[in-house]
Amino acid sequence: MPSQQLAVHRARFVDYTPGNITALSFSHQSSMKSRLTPSDLRLAIGRSNGDIEIWNPRNNWAQEFLIHGGKDRSIEGLCWSNISGEPLRLFSIGGSTVVTEWDLATGLPLKNYDCNAGVIWSLAINNSQNKLSVGCDNGTVVIIDISGGPGVLEHDTILTRQESRILSVTWNDDNYVIGGCSDGRIRVWNVMQGNLERGKLLHTMKVDKAKRESTLVWSVLYLPLKNQIVSGDSTGSVKFWDFQYATLLQTFNPHNADVLCLTSDATNSNVFSAGVDRKIFQFSHHDTKKWVNSSNRLLHGNDIRSIASYQSNGADFLVSGGLEKTFVITSLSSFAHGNYRKMPFVNAYNKNVLVNGTQRFVVMWENNKLIKVWRVGQDRDENIEHNYKLVCKLTLKDEENITTCAMSPDGQVLIVGRSSNTKVFFLQPTNNGNKLKITKLDNDLLLKTGSKLIKFIDNSQVVICTHDDILFKLDLESDEDEEMDELKISDLPKTKSSIKVPYLNKINHIDACKDYVIVSRACGAVDVVSLSTGNNKSLVRLMNSITVIKINEKKSTVIVMTADNKVYELNVNVEALNKDSNQKKQDETNEDEDIEMEEDFSEGVFTQWSKNNVDNLPKRIQTLKEKCNGIIIDQSNPNLIWFWGSTWISRLDFSVDLPLKNTKKSKKRSREGLTITDESNFMDSKQRNDEDDEDEDDEDDIDMDNLNDILPHSSKNENTDQNRAKSESQVFYFNDKYKPNLCVNFIGTNELITVERPMVMVKSSKAFDLPKLVF
Repeated sequence: MPSQQLAVHRARFVDYTPGNITALSFSHQSSMKSRLTPSDLRLAIGRSNGDIEIWNPRNNWAQEFLIHGGKDRSIEGLCWSNISGEPLRLFSIGGSTVVTEWDLATGLPLKNYDCNAGVIWSLAINNSQNKLSVGCDNGTVVIIDISGGPGVLEHDTILTRQESRILSVTWNDDNYVIGGCSDGRIRVWNVMQGNLERGKLLHTMKVDKAKRESTLVWSVLYLPLKNQIVSGDSTGSVKFWDFQYATLLQTFNPHNADVLCLTSDATNSNVFSAGVDRKIFQFSHHDTKKWVNSSNRLLHGNDIRSIASYQSNGADFLVSGGLEKTFVITSLSSFAHGNYRKMPFVNAYNKNVLVNGTQRFVVMWENNKLIKVWRVGQDRDENIEHNYKLVCKLTLKDEENITTCAMSPDGQVLIVGRSSNTKVFFLQPTNNGNKLKITKLDNDLLLKTGSKLIKFIDNSQVVICTHDDILFKLDLESDEDEEMDELKISDLPKTKSSIKVPYLNKINHIDACKDYVIVSRACGAVDVVSLSTGNNKSLVRLMNSITVIKINEKKSTVIVMTADNKVYELNVNVEALNKDSNQKKQDETNEDEDIEMEEDFSEGVFTQWSKNNVDNLPKRIQTLKEKCNGIIIDQSNPNLIWFWGSTWISRLDFSVDLPLKNTKKSKKRSREGLTITDESNFMDSKQRNDEDDEDEDDEDDIDMDNLNDILPHSSKNENTDQNRAKSESQVFYFNDKYKPNLCVNFIGTNELITVERPMVMVKSSKAFDLPKLVF
């Protein structure tokens, strides 16, 4: 093959800023009794822009779900209700008098319950998982009964009111509520059922008073195995109290500023505190009768707003996050000297940027109102300072956050989707061509239809998926543009996992071409729907969650990548799909079968390349920590497939088999709590400390990568060893130079653009200035 050069545009002008992390919560309580870690363990992350992310700790921590917020809807507290045999329930609070329960199937609010008792500052759930306690601005603690099931929140009682706001709240089993107040006091209320003293104040404990202002008790924690209360306040003190006698046991003053959050391990032998001074302190209670300040670590660059922990026989996690907008994973049992992992600053799962190659547009949307469009120039001179221009800035008035955007291939139509409505805009260049004139196109159907996924088939036809998994096709230029052509897909049978985690059976990705639509679910199911006949067929049920799908139209195949970093290529038989008239009967028969993610290579669903290489992928792909967020088909050769994630870009040649590797099984290595040992791989066994690389100052520069040695010679796939590459470099390319990536795509012939957002370019509040060490 002749020598080729690929121009890589490094675009750093996109000013996307994710929300601060304000709340963290694991779906399960720590327990050392169970032999296996629950398969439905999840971590919820609340952000200041109202978004809630759901992460699965398995497979190196993969984000599975995103709940979109809205204007002025910061998430200030999260908690789960986890009852055996019932679906997980997620509750949140955020600067209002309302407690929200979320529908984990659709990502929409299931119930908004108004406490009518002032702005809510804190939220906690009891040990039996059937009652919530919320601390309010007016000094009341409201008990809410949630035992009625999903969507049922009922008033139970209001505890004895006092004058100061309740900043933090926790439970002692089901009988007592402990609150940290803004007047420097910790109060204990009796909520024991049937007790004459129910609702009354039992104890009041006072912390140290600040010199010039009242002390704020930001966090309280109850240790059931010690029968002790731990408090953290605005003076930087961490105090341990005896619950039975309401007396102070010990005081530590390790922090230089407010202590905002506390957590402990499963045995209550280690307590962790964090706050404004960015440090996490560990207090241990093992052989001695007293607590000891055993260690501390500086892992964050700004305030820590929340920490959460989970520990079992196979899992050992301490997660912290705050104004740095990213979260850090460490080990509870080896906190002092163990490894840690700092997640990427941006996670492209949220898809806030798209690239249009025809018009050379880069489109970014943020939160509820702002959309920006830049045009990237064609000049490849590296010395040009600004090779881009802002051509459009669109400000919307809706309160809900934008869920998705899509642009037509010709770059003239922009669709903006929200949970309750979808809007269409026509983009037209002005006379001088430097700006875009925006015209809103009226469509009553879309104005009352929310959307979570949108894909253009051509310049006028579009496929939309709603939050209720209604899939339909719409022609924007047709006279019947307000009548949806619904595309039916078969429902998946419910399993224990999908009952517990409702979004597993819901659509998480779609892709469309002129003949069919590909639909994937979070559980690993892939289906195809014909656009001409409406027939639908199940392609495959994979063993793991799907992170991205892409149609390779020239080859009539679909490329799928899963959370365990496996790449599959699936055949799509369009003729068989259109002739299939007995699909409904087949679906009814399949409902009785167990689809526990079993890979089926029968009936030619998997291509020959997939059969030969799915278990023979390069080691750098198999051990990736950051998941694949996008797949790109090379414009000149459909066998050249590009993959990208937050911190890497890779490419594989599907016309040649990968060289065979030695299949010796490596010994399992435990990396001090950053991996799961109960037959489940939560994290990569080769974990390293993440350190921030120095970022270049250039906002937009071009790198010329000579791909002569990595572009293989094209050849027909003969499915023999003659078609197998001699070395990995012939068919595999990998680069971790570009990061963190918001989007990667082709913007012209042999021109690739990487939209990056380095942390150093994001404006944030000034971090607490720690005193320098003097030796």
